[in-house]
Amino acid sequence: MANTLPNTIGPFVVLRQLGEGSMGVVYAGFDVDLDRKVALKLVHRSLVGKPQARARMLREAQALARLSSPHVVQVYQVGEHRDGSIYLAMEYVEGQTLRVWLKERRPWPRVLRTICDAGRGLAAAHAAGLVHRDFKPENVLIDGDDRPRVLDFGLVVSEGEADDDEPLSVASIEHASYLSTLAAQATPLSEIESPRGFRRVVGTPAYMSPEQHLSEVTGPTSDVYSFAVTLYEGLYGVRPFTGASWQEIREKALNGVVPPPPTDTKVPRRIFRVVARGLAVSPEERWPSIDAMLAALEHDPWKRRVQALGVVGALGAVSALSYSAAVQQTSGSTSCDGAGGVVTAIWGEKERRGLEVAFRATGASFAEDARSRVTMRLDGYAAELARAQRRLCVDNLAGAATPRLLDLRSACLGRRRSRLARLVDVLVTADRDTVENAVQAAAALPSVGGCDDDDRLLSAQPLPEDEVIAARVKSLQEELSRAESMESLGHYDTGIALAQEVYDEALLLGYSPLVAEAALDLGSALAAAGRAGESEAPLVEALNVGIQSDLHEVAAEAASRWIYAVGEGLGRHAEALGAAPFAVALVDRVGDDGRLRALLHNNLGLVFDLAGDDARARAEYERTIQILATAKGEPDPLLATTHHNLGSMLFDQGDLVAARTHHGEARELYAAILGEQHPVLGHPLASLGDIAIETGRVESAVALYSDALVRMERSYGVNHVYVTQPLAGLGRAHARQRSRVAVEEFRRVIEIAESQNVAAPPVADALVGLAEIELRDGLIKQARINLDRAAAVIVEAEGSKGWRYARVALQAGLAAQIASDRGRAIYWFEEALDSPSGSRGAVIRAQAALALAQVLLEGDAPSAEARVRVCALVDEASRGLVEASSRAEAERVRARACIPP
Repeated sequence: MANTLPNTIGPFVVLRQLGEGSMGVVYAGFDVDLDRKVALKLVHRSLVGKPQARARMLREAQALARLSSPHVVQVYQVGEHRDGSIYLAMEYVEGQTLRVWLKERRPWPRVLRTICDAGRGLAAAHAAGLVHRDFKPENVLIDGDDRPRVLDFGLVVSEGEADDDEPLSVASIEHASYLSTLAAQATPLSEIESPRGFRRVVGTPAYMSPEQHLSEVTGPTSDVYSFAVTLYEGLYGVRPFTGASWQEIREKALNGVVPPPPTDTKVPRRIFRVVARGLAVSPEERWPSIDAMLAALEHDPWKRRVQALGVVGALGAVSALSYSAAVQQTSGSTSCDGAGGVVTAIWGEKERRGLEVAFRATGASFAEDARSRVTMRLDGYAAELARAQRRLCVDNLAGAATPRLLDLRSACLGRRRSRLARLVDVLVTADRDTVENAVQAAAALPSVGGCDDDDRLLSAQPLPEDEVIAARVKSLQEELSRAESMESLGHYDTGIALAQEVYDEALLLGYSPLVAEAALDLGSALAAAGRAGESEAPLVEALNVGIQSDLHEVAAEAASRWIYAVGEGLGRHAEALGAAPFAVALVDRVGDDGRLRALLHNNLGLVFDLAGDDARARAEYERTIQILATAKGEPDPLLATTHHNLGSMLFDQGDLVAARTHHGEARELYAAILGEQHPVLGHPLASLGDIAIETGRVESAVALYSDALVRMERSYGVNHVYVTQPLAGLGRAHARQRSRVAVEEFRRVIEIAESQNVAAPPVADALVGLAEIELRDGLIKQARINLDRAAAVIVEAEGSKGWRYARVALQAGLAAQIASDRGRAIYWFEEALDSPSGSRGAVIRAQAALALAQVLLEGDAPSAEARVRVCALVDEASRGLVEASSRAEAERVRARACIPP
């Protein structure tokens, strides 16, 4: 019997019925006051007939109404309908379920990204203390912008709450919808059998965790399991555990043997390993949280260049906010000597001892050196902060500034103290990763001198007049300091989560300076974590709100980081570079101590480099070096990073002398700033090894590569992707020395890459090195296979066919020529001829042109058209060939094809 359409539900006008299920009826409605469409779920009265059920459901719905996430369908309001049933007013979303969305074949990275975004909705629910318990493709809605949202929290419970014997909402709904939930498995109902002793099993069988099958207590890791099932299905097209009956599905899930993915899948093996852990039978063996699983899924194990974003960290407080604060001074005295005591309480002898113990406990080889260096930097920062506190006290007693300005300075220094305190909090409980990033984090502390910029302080917005809101803003600023410290220490996931929480609440408070700063920190952390696509929106918001609210430093830093995220992370080079004049103007307006300006020009250098504009890239890198080299105080780690990036670009151009100079500078600066034993020195050492190989200094290359390899293996482990660069280099050097150990080194590089599904230039080097040895040994077929693989690796790693690809193509063509495979030889030589401009490209093109000319003259007498092409190729070869023997061969080909008899 059809339901009678109510005219209104609560304060909402009912438009039409959208659907009906065992839980209730869903209507399209309209909120007249807010002029927006809503979805109204009217829960069947029979499901909430008992007081316990009603109270439980209202409590859970109210919790959902407090949950705000871009990846959760928003619950606006919950209330009682006039007939005694309960209604939920929700965000109205036009879209399709994930189940329908997946029916259209889509690239696996897009599927992964979309389902991971849905996972962020689950993570938001967990952060609010809620567990979904029925996550599946039907409960994810994809809107018109391809943004997923989790919906239908009909089985949600608060974390830690156990089901009792009362027929609460979740149990009643599940019993009433037993057949309909089974139907969601796309399994014929006639083939489904209920397990014996069915009692309060909650969820959809194909997606339920083992503890749900066993009617045991559930928690966030239960949702981790359901998320893993959904992701497995989305990536591979089938569910991991299937069966004709609930019992069969249950037995397979409890057995815990995760079936391997289809053999023809393009999804990396590392993704399967992450998903398989999420499907562990024991909750303790799964990922501890959705956030942890998402971090593992989205981790990029290889970055070709050392990234400045993570080294510099957030530049710190951008606006000094006014608040009423008593100036620190000695009671009953005119002396300000004790004004720095608040700093000593943050960084004193107790904290120094705690840091020493924590660093030593990590066992890292560079821990003691890092401790000494970070202690020195923190001592200097604390001393400067204490002096600033004393100046504030003196100015207050002397009446040298207005009360308003004194308050602003005090607030600014308070932000600096907070940032120092939050950093110290993490350092005294350091793990190995914290130790590795400790000096960089100390260097990234915001400048104390910024609190003396009166003009900037006076332009800032005051705190809200409401004392309760003002107090909450201060508390959130403390949380933001924690987020900034976490990002600077490389703990990106924690920093992202903290910044997101502050940002969400700042929006509700409507205090624009906090919104801007939180958006900046969120975007910065996302970009540093390699999630450039997600970072763009918060960085744009930080830029917009910063400009609107006269937060000049926020706007300038947001523009600088946006250029990096869009240009380097998303590959939209022209768009990023088009914003350069605007970003430069913003930085000019700030007039900072040089670090923000250096960050902008380094980021511009990276994007110009990627865009192929070598001259502009070099100019930007050199501008960055000039700014940082003349800055006062301890050298900034970004200076070493910029030298390293410039050296890498010059190496690609073939300017090996200049490349060696800059990589040498990077090595010396890293040693001076971070310590001689710090693992980051392995990167410039390996790059110097590459230069030594290219210039024929094999013994020197072996020494450099060996040094880099020892450092990296000691710090990162023998199977980390970082070790592939020095290991492949050692293979090349030993191959030059005709040592068979080269084969072992090349194969180890390939094994590491395959185990972690990594595509990177060192892997291609190893494949080429193996191929050269195989050609020498007469193993032509295997050599050609490895050269084909090397070409594919280069394209995947670099996203384009640059000089490295052209060099591999030339070698593949020569191998095909040895095998008398004329067609493939011509193909590969043509590929090599597309080598980009620059000295490296010119040499490769010349060699490919001569080789192709030779192939075209083979066999029967060439046609007139072929002779014309050969002559053009010989002309090109003659312009680029260096070796006398090659030039002589070019002249012999010219005489045969181009000079009339």
